[in-house]
Amino acid sequence: MKTKIKFLVGIVAVAALAGGFLLAQWLNRPAVPEPAPATALPKTMVDFTLPGIDGKPRQLSEWRGKLIVLNFWATWCPPCREEIPLFVRTQGKYGARGLQIIGVAIDKLEDVKNFQDFKLINYPVLVGQEEVMALMQQYGNRIGSLPYSVVIDRKGQVLSRKVGAYQPAELESLLQGLLPDN
Repeated sequence: MKTKIKFLVGIVAVAALAGGFLLAQWLNRPAVPEPAPATALPKTMVDFTLPGIDGKPRQLSEWRGKLIVLNFWATWCPPCREEIPLFVRTQGKYGARGLQIIGVAIDKLEDVKNFQDFKLINYPVLVGQEEVMALMQQYGNRIGSLPYSVVIDRKGQVLSRKVGAYQPAELESLLQGLLPDN
């Protein structure tokens, strides 16, 4: 009888450990869901108008003809804050070759102004709140994760989307094939 009880206790313990492991795996799963089918995502640039840091309205179509990296971010987002210096360096390096990074901040205008001055951002930054969240969803970010970047070619075709921050080598590799040699 004692052997059966020990055996059952052992089975229950193993089941509890396995259940705990599966629960931990489920709780620590990536926050990014499976991407939507390609047919559901826009294949061409979705034009929009948002205020710039100076409060004047700017349209995305102003930069048509350039390779655009459209980066959705916020001042309160640590990965966004870490990624911005990479975009500053990249804009400086490739701007003359036709690259245009455009930041789209989901934040308050005053917070973005202060942050832009602090980080010496050398590319246009547009600002909004609810309308930016809707725009980000139009571009394929259904869950609202930040940072989120969309690469748009010179003809307005969406080439890639990325949830999360770019690593320097990853961004460099992407841009090398898309920019003309100088």
